[in-house]
Amino acid sequence: MKKSIKYAGIAAATLLTVAPIAAPVVSNVTTVKADIGNTDQSDINTSITNFKNQFGDQEDTDIKLDTAIPANNKTLALGQSNEQDLSTFQLSNAGSGIIKTLATEDKLKALENQGAKVYTVITDAKGTTYDGSIGKSASDLKSALALDNYKPVTVSVYLKYKDLATGTYGAYTKVASYQITKSASDELKSVNAKFTTPLTVAKNSKTAATQLINGANISLTDQNGDSIATQEITLGSKYYYTYKAAMDSATTANTSDTDVKTNGDINSDDEFKTAGTYYQAITYKAATSSALSDLIAQYAKDPSKYTIYVNGKAASSGYDFVANTKYNTISFVRAINVSDSDADWTVEQNKGIVTTKSDKDSYTLKNDDNETISDRALAKNSAWVTDQKRTDQNGNVQYRVATGEWIPAENVTFSDKTADTGYTDVKALNGKVATAGPAGYYYPLFDDNGKQISNRGVSGLTEWYTDKSAVNADGVTVYHVATGEWLQGTNVTYTAY
Repeated sequence: MKKSIKYAGIAAATLLTVAPIAAPVVSNVTTVKADIGNTDQSDINTSITNFKNQFGDQEDTDIKLDTAIPANNKTLALGQSNEQDLSTFQLSNAGSGIIKTLATEDKLKALENQGAKVYTVITDAKGTTYDGSIGKSASDLKSALALDNYKPVTVSVYLKYKDLATGTYGAYTKVASYQITKSASDELKSVNAKFTTPLTVAKNSKTAATQLINGANISLTDQNGDSIATQEITLGSKYYYTYKAAMDSATTANTSDTDVKTNGDINSDDEFKTAGTYYQAITYKAATSSALSDLIAQYAKDPSKYTIYVNGKAASSGYDFVANTKYNTISFVRAINVSDSDADWTVEQNKGIVTTKSDKDSYTLKNDDNETISDRALAKNSAWVTDQKRTDQNGNVQYRVATGEWIPAENVTFSDKTADTGYTDVKALNGKVATAGPAGYYYPLFDDNGKQISNRGVSGLTEWYTDKSAVNADGVTVYHVATGEWLQGTNVTYTAY
């Protein structure tokens, strides 16, 4: 990103291919005229080439369109009715930025000796041709050039001169054509502020978590999606009951609403103690002489030229954002939702198998509200199908093993390998399996394809008849205890009849 909205610099001249000027037929009879000295047709042709080669495409930043056209109260030769001698054309338009001229006029002397005359015609992107007539004058052109949607404009330069042999003027011929284009594509014309809103946090969580830039998904980009350089980004340390109060805080230290800490909803330890919605300012400070700094200054003068977005949607000044020229900042507001629960979970799909560890006999489960389920537990070394994972604001992870039942990640190992390949090494049996205890535990059942059966299991300290055993995809022995239902051998003791 360049440093300013308008970038200085000279665009490389692009020489345009134009039709060669037909040279007048030179008579074999030499005619000597007192005012032309030693000029001959080759000198004229060289002058024409010198003249047209000084024109090339330009960006509007190079020609300073904010200055008056014509410059210095002189007339721009728009249209044949405003034709000018070549010498006058050069002098009167030298400062306008529209017409480029050579610093060394001697390169054009042959044309001047032949009384060369010049005019221009300019056509904007809307198709309007400015030829000096009413409604198409230099002042009208100036108004059009001030708006980007009228660019590029095409400038055509016409030239005529006296024939060496006859002393009479030939017809006007277009000798050059070039464009004045919009400024570079990286000119800062719009700002898109992206940030998470509303941000949900748990009750009793620290306010510091809402003031960390690296965890706030905050960015500022231009119309090309590129990041905009800033001096700093600040997340407000105060929280307000209304959106307006938070927006006001970006421009003045005094607001109409008291911040929530004053009223005790945030305690002395900077913890959110009351559930509800609060508002926080997000402020981007521009570096001096930066593109963002220039946009803030120019927006105050003419907001119609720039567009501000919040999360991709066009924003309204004073409500969605405020650009502050005094502090060189642009500020936004986001909502903070404080939930009524101490734990704030983010849930995602996460299919796989979790296997309980073996350092304890069993592992307790949590319900959807993160409360311990008193009469349910998973035995050690038991495998369970899981389809979801949830993470709280402190980074704690739990896996769902049944509807409304979760096992903390520290009590299991996770594998994304699902048991869906059926069984091998099937053997006929005649015996019973007894589940490990105590009676409050339960053990999962699996179908004929090795997939866990939802909401089906057997209690601890119970016995079940089995007629066959097999090995599942993970190499674990399973026992057939009912039609289409198998019990894993890691949780049972087999006894033959």
